[in-house]
Amino acid sequence: MAYQQLSQVITFEDESPSRSALSRMGLLAEGLRSGLSADALRYHFLAEQLSEVVFHLDGQGNLTFLGPTWTALTGLAVEDVLGQPLAEMVHPEERPRVQALLDAIAARVQASFRLELKLLAAGGPRWVELAAHSSPTGQGEVLGTLTDVTERRQLQARLQQSDKLATLGMLVPGFTHEMNNPLAFMLANLDYLLSSMGDIAGSAPASQVAEWREAVGEVREGAERLRQLIGHLRSYRSESQGPVDLNTLLDSVGQMVSSTLRSRGRLVRDYGARAEVAGSEGGLRQALLNLVLHAVLSLRDGGDTEENEVRLVTREAGGGSVVVEVHDTGAGFPPEQLSQIFEPGFTPREARPALSVCRDIVRGLGGSITVTSVVGRGTVFRVTLPMAS
Repeated sequence: MAYQQLSQVITFEDESPSRSALSRMGLLAEGLRSGLSADALRYHFLAEQLSEVVFHLDGQGNLTFLGPTWTALTGLAVEDVLGQPLAEMVHPEERPRVQALLDAIAARVQASFRLELKLLAAGGPRWVELAAHSSPTGQGEVLGTLTDVTERRQLQARLQQSDKLATLGMLVPGFTHEMNNPLAFMLANLDYLLSSMGDIAGSAPASQVAEWREAVGEVREGAERLRQLIGHLRSYRSESQGPVDLNTLLDSVGQMVSSTLRSRGRLVRDYGARAEVAGSEGGLRQALLNLVLHAVLSLRDGGDTEENEVRLVTREAGGGSVVVEVHDTGAGFPPEQLSQIFEPGFTPREARPALSVCRDIVRGLGGSITVTSVVGRGTVFRVTLPMAS
């Protein structure tokens, strides 16, 4: 087929300008000898040079031409997919809509369409913008392009997630205030019930009174935990400056991740230093929470909760500095990722906190942050901060 022949003929490797020009002339001459017109050669030559994937479909929707950037986009060889329906290259959930639109163009019900969809690729689906147009031949053929928009879609998803978090951050103060008031009433009344138990000691069996006391005490304990968690959420947005007790701060961070950690492993505290650092309590809490949450999420959900652990360590480093270490027994990072782990936009795993934020906060406090990791054994984040004078 002429299209397939040309896709094999017009392919340029890295060449010097003079050699490239000579090669073009030779290939164009070869194309002319094969019976293709100069206009057809220009069309195909242009298709070979574009960053978008140019394609041509016959009247049955089968691929008869693909630009070489198809392989760079999908990891699949052009010759392996020529002759197959384009709709089969689309993610299954998108196929009915794409096929209906292609059929509409082939029947000349509409002239063109443009939409974003997921395309099957060797390394997993890629987001592309598919632009399709009815061929001027009037034979039901379709011409079009596929443009890789995966990075744009990922950026949009990150921006949407950031916007959700920003909105949630605006609502948290109101939520915590509304929850604090009824909790205060609950705690006051529970204290009243506990203190009143002695008044009915003579009118009810002692065992019954003991059970009541235990039940009310458990309810009060739960309400107190809620009050503390709400306090941690409120202080998360705090921008107050001043000496911050690291161990107390780590305790509050541990409480904030306790529900996520429960099905993954255990939290171990190894505080070897009682130290305060200067700076924003809210900022330092955010940095430590990101590191601890990253460690928690590195543990497999439903794994061995006795073997898997996140360990929080504090120790004096000398020279007026204190070190905070966050250890985990998770999957670890491969060596090639360690040099870029704190770079903006680096997301080695799905749904992980941004480690670049941690680095920026720690640097702003006059400290430093490093990471060591062994694949299959775990990771250690090490934060060094100056002590408050």
